[in-house]
Amino acid sequence: MFKGDDHLVYSATDLVGFLECGHLANLERAAVWGHFDRPMRPDPVLDRIALRGQQHEARFLSSLQSKALSVVDIGPDEDAPFSERVARGREATFSAMREGADVIYQAVLFDGRRLGYADFLVRVEQPSDLGPWSYEVWDTKLARHAKASAVLQICMYSDMVGELQGRLPEQMHLALGGVQAETVSFRVADYAAYYRMVAREFEAALHQTQVFPVTTVPEPVEHCDMCRWNMRCNAEWRASDDLSLVAGLSSRQRRALHGVGITTRTGLAEPAETLPERLDGAGRDALSRVQAQANIQVRGERLGAVIAERIPPPRDRDGALVSNQGLLMLPEPSRGDLFFDIEGDPFFSSDDVDGIEYLFGVIEPGRRDAAGQPEFRAFWSIDGGTVTTNGERRAFEAFIDLVMDRLESDPNLHIYHYAPYEPTAVKRLAGRYGTREEEVDRLLRGEVFVDLFRAVRQGIRASVESYSIKRLEPLYDFRREIGLRDAGTSIVEFETWLELGQGAERDEVLAEIEGYNRDDCLSTLRLREWLEGQRTALADELGADLPRPTVPEPEETEDSDAQKAVNALVDALSAGLPDTVDQTQEEHGRWLLAQLLNWYRREAKSTWWRYFYLKNELTDEERRDEPDALGGLTFECSWPDPAPRARSTFYRFRFPPQDHGIKVGSSPHDPATGSTVGTVAHLDDEAGVIDIRRGSSQSAPEPTSLIPHDYVNPQPKPGSLQRLAEYVLDCGIEGPGPHRAARDLVMRDHPRFGQNAGQPLRLAGEEAPAAARRLVASLDESYLAIQGPPGSGKSTVGAEMIVDLVERGQRVGVTANSHQVIGELLSKVARVADERGVAVGIGQRSGDDPTCDHAVHLKTNDAAQAALGDGFVNVVGGTAWLWAREDMAESVDVLFIDEAGQMSLADAIAASPCAASLVLLGDPQQLDQPLQGIHPPGAERSALAHVLDGERVVPDQLGLFLDGSWRLHPKISAYTSEVFYEGRLHSHPGREQLALAGVSPLSGTGIRFLPVAHHGQSNESPEEAAEVARLVRTLLDAEPAYTDAEAVSHPLKSDGVLVITPYNAQVKALSEVLPGFRIGTVDKFQGQEAPISIYSMATSSPDEAPRGMEFLYSLNRLNVATSRAQCLTLVVASPELLKARCRTPRQMQLANAIARLVEMASDRGL
Repeated sequence: MFKGDDHLVYSATDLVGFLECGHLANLERAAVWGHFDRPMRPDPVLDRIALRGQQHEARFLSSLQSKALSVVDIGPDEDAPFSERVARGREATFSAMREGADVIYQAVLFDGRRLGYADFLVRVEQPSDLGPWSYEVWDTKLARHAKASAVLQICMYSDMVGELQGRLPEQMHLALGGVQAETVSFRVADYAAYYRMVAREFEAALHQTQVFPVTTVPEPVEHCDMCRWNMRCNAEWRASDDLSLVAGLSSRQRRALHGVGITTRTGLAEPAETLPERLDGAGRDALSRVQAQANIQVRGERLGAVIAERIPPPRDRDGALVSNQGLLMLPEPSRGDLFFDIEGDPFFSSDDVDGIEYLFGVIEPGRRDAAGQPEFRAFWSIDGGTVTTNGERRAFEAFIDLVMDRLESDPNLHIYHYAPYEPTAVKRLAGRYGTREEEVDRLLRGEVFVDLFRAVRQGIRASVESYSIKRLEPLYDFRREIGLRDAGTSIVEFETWLELGQGAERDEVLAEIEGYNRDDCLSTLRLREWLEGQRTALADELGADLPRPTVPEPEETEDSDAQKAVNALVDALSAGLPDTVDQTQEEHGRWLLAQLLNWYRREAKSTWWRYFYLKNELTDEERRDEPDALGGLTFECSWPDPAPRARSTFYRFRFPPQDHGIKVGSSPHDPATGSTVGTVAHLDDEAGVIDIRRGSSQSAPEPTSLIPHDYVNPQPKPGSLQRLAEYVLDCGIEGPGPHRAARDLVMRDHPRFGQNAGQPLRLAGEEAPAAARRLVASLDESYLAIQGPPGSGKSTVGAEMIVDLVERGQRVGVTANSHQVIGELLSKVARVADERGVAVGIGQRSGDDPTCDHAVHLKTNDAAQAALGDGFVNVVGGTAWLWAREDMAESVDVLFIDEAGQMSLADAIAASPCAASLVLLGDPQQLDQPLQGIHPPGAERSALAHVLDGERVVPDQLGLFLDGSWRLHPKISAYTSEVFYEGRLHSHPGREQLALAGVSPLSGTGIRFLPVAHHGQSNESPEEAAEVARLVRTLLDAEPAYTDAEAVSHPLKSDGVLVITPYNAQVKALSEVLPGFRIGTVDKFQGQEAPISIYSMATSSPDEAPRGMEFLYSLNRLNVATSRAQCLTLVVASPELLKARCRTPRQMQLANAIARLVEMASDRGL
């Protein structure tokens, strides 16, 4: 940032700083205007990196010149004054663009308010105002992976290039460092709206009239530890005794305390008046906890020392001590105990993997090194001089192998770590690479990992401002050898190491990181020793022996012979295959099939790991914040089952608003007992009521929390995959023979219809539905993928195809993830058959009544098989459990998989032997498949996402894209098409007639955005609920009308309004103010439509999103939520959601969709 004539000029670096912290931008602004000096942090390493960056840039320039491209070098005139240098460079750059140079080197981009130096502008043959060519930005970066800051920078340059040439570039590029010198490209439209949003916010901040004193106040953010202004902000916090100094106090709680006049840490520690029973974001227990924390911090500061006190351990309903909480969770120490720490970089992005664990460190106090110290081992993810996913896999395997070896010597050992990162990473890596899965499962089931952070959090209160292990070290007098401050600093050092070339300096950085990791492991050991001392003191205080956690009994290996056979198949399929990046289509098909063989096992193991986490590691209060558990239950009443001869009893409990995974018909467990409480007979999230039915022989349940226990045996699906694998081993994955459609699908081979492979499936001028009906008739033991965006008539097209097949005498199977979805397609088949006068016999296999009124109820698998065999029916619907049975092989001619964007590839392949050919109907751009486990890349995809292979629209030679929407007004489809379907979707004729005659902003057509300010809300916003209710009631009071596609006017009633939200808690808040309306989560409304939809996002800021950005900003969920409306979509959200501090290109992509919606919205801000 620098001063222009009478204003500030900024760079991309200033934008990045603004994203990290708004206060930082104001401090920089004040410094530029001379109100105080900018702190300097000289760093010779950064100077060396800059030199290496110049060398990397020069090498890339040479590679371009070697291609005989004309290169114009906009070399700066170092002798000219700065302003003149910029002006000359800008004019020379634009002149070279007008002349059509192949490459423009060191292009100067300046528009009076922004200044940037693009390493390269490269000509592409896309027309612009310049002529039949235009330019795209290329920038060189020493980093081995693309960072969000680099993408934001080339976004700014692309925007400036777009202004010069009259069109935004389609792509932008980074030439990365490292041995491989990888280049990565980004679609500009996927990031440009986010960039523009950030730039608008930043420029608004720059143009504030008051520069000094700075009007903003510092708030603690991740960037603080790396910020040049850190000391200044820290001084401000301490001078004001700010509440942000209280450990564990959330921003929402801080604001609530400010609201009752408590603005300082001392004021909270020693309040003049008794604190309220409840504040926004904190109940009585939470308030007591933060008050006690503030109190001990104030006392410690007065004493000038770090002090600690023990928290009384919890007791169960009978008054007995709970053995797995606080200090009572510590197992008996053992000689073989290990102390473990991982160094990881969550912002690393490579090989379709976000984040990497670059160092696994472990200390073994039972073994000593040459100096007599506890032995330390470091496993680095280094391969060929840099960190790679192959190196990560080898390091992970080496660590797990070490642990298993040590377990042989000491079966009672535990692995101690601090915070849950380590076991989470271990689970993720076992799933990602499909390796050491049995060993990891044994460690997790045996509760070998011990999280000392949980022991501290539940058992100790200390006078620290953060419960980072570094802050606790004065309690046990630990002295570090390496001065790195925290994991964030370690990541910075790691990034520095990546960017340095070979040499001693690079080796020194590596040694420093390793020393830091060793200190962490050793500190964990010393913390365990100190906590054991605190445990002994607690036993003395209570005058009783304290229980140790119960060691789980070792379990029999599940069906070990069968699993050995599967593992042998995996090994045989994978034998001799190169790394995935070098595999042929056939080789990759074999590799992927091998990974699918253990898909169900990974899912089951993750379900159990999750179950034990919810059961053993959380308090009742913490379970309320988990998306799967149901917490805060209070008993209300009970009554006998009124059914004749029934001997059950119903028990009613109430619960506060929250998201959870408990469902009607399930049998959840009480985590206090580990046993079922009965069957959920009724559940009303809006009323906060759950009814549980329990047999007369069972005692009354007394749960205060419920956790799901919903494991379902996947057989016969794994067996079906195994039979396919055996065939492939014997006969190969290519060519004619059994399982051909499945083999084609696994390989993503071109579907066969008798046409030349690789040609577009649609004929010139042919509509997609007509192409679907033509192609299914000639489908030759292959698969047909059909992608149906919102309102495209996917189910109708599928029904027409099925009726066509029946007319030709073929038998058809229908499957999906749920009986409901299957029933809906079957009902549409019945309707189409009736309209066309075709006799169709429909059956549905389900335990309960069929969800299709026109279907014969096939109560058993045998009944379904018999009905098809004797010709009683010719269309049968059932889940993959039916079709994967060996005796259902070749029972139908074609299997239709509905919602194939939500069905796993594993399920689709398992069901496939029942038919000669497959039809996949769905849309991976809408709701994704539900997953529990972590799988190797590719194995985690749905069947249809596998075909798309990362594309947003199915390739023309692999499937059909239904490119017309019967639902969406063109103003809505314009957004949906651009953001989710690469501009390929349009509205069918007549949709322009759709209109709503209401009250602004609920009037007219298109998209509206309504910002509603609120703070501290995670999954429930009363402010948004109140505003939505006001708008809807104002609208309906005006007796509005909507016009349909036939230009016919209809009165709009309450059922013409869909109110959608991501969270159950917000559903309850909305239902209280709009009783009787159609209100639900995104998942509930896929496939539904109404004249108007309202999407209430509920969360105050990205940092407060309870499931992170991937859930709240999910492109799939946003697509569904904004495409339910025929006439008008209104998005109601906190304006802070538009200020996401994105740390990865993926997060930028997520935020871009919201930013683009705001740009395309009309009447925004009303």
